[in-house]
Amino acid sequence: MGDFSDFQLGQTVELQDGQTATVQYVGQTDFAAGSWIGVILEHATGKNDGSVQGRRYFNCPPGHGMFVRPTATKILDQPTPKATGRIQSKVNGEGATKRQSVVPGRFRRESVMDATSAKRQSINADSPTPSLKGPGSRNIPRV
Repeated sequence: MGDFSDFQLGQTVELQDGQTATVQYVGQTDFAAGSWIGVILEHATGKNDGSVQGRRYFNCPPGHGMFVRPTATKILDQPTPKATGRIQSKVNGEGATKRQSVVPGRFRRESVMDATSAKRQSINADSPTPSLKGPGSRNIPRV
């Protein structure tokens, strides 16, 4: 049986009834005291969709979610790293979401989504220089 600190999101676990599931939540809940593990089941044999008593802890199809005590599970497999992920970081003093993408045989590209704006900014390359706008750069129609 697992110790609470051993659980990570994305791990594959075995429940006491022999079902395998993927960990989607680790922590305290509002519906009961103590530590809980929220899992997604392969088949619709669960009790919820990742929400309990109006509070959402994770997302999954209805009937595929379940919360179990850490002592009622056994860790089978560690999470597999994804090719694309989101990392929370501080950029320019503000919280932002950093996206990384890895293309096989190529370098890693990163961009930043500013939390205060919907604009995406590259952190790997300089920004393009804006075109000149002024008296010497007027559009003159061709005849």
